[in-house]
Amino acid sequence: MFLVHAHFAALGPFELPSATGELIRTSLSPTDQVEHVSVHSLPPDSFVLGFFLLTGSLNEAERRAETICRRLLDEERLPPAVLRKVGAPLITPLFSS
Repeated sequence: MFLVHAHFAALGPFELPSATGELIRTSLSPTDQVEHVSVHSLPPDSFVLGFFLLTGSLNEAERRAETICRRLLDEERLPPAVLRKVGAPLITPLFSS
């Protein structure tokens, strides 16, 4: 399972309804291989979708998440926005000195 974040820049003022995550989940099919979706609003002009995907590789997970996001935009299930980037979030190890 891979965690992939999709970063969006809204094309104007926006508000993500509290049911956005459920709306996204109902639009997914089993072939999308999404285990979980999270929605993070980043006012004033951006938001992030987090996908946990059951795929064989990180590259496949990133491609699948991008395809899903473009479909969600085309179907107008998200506010008007530009998909800025899709990728696994970087994890910085903590080192004690």
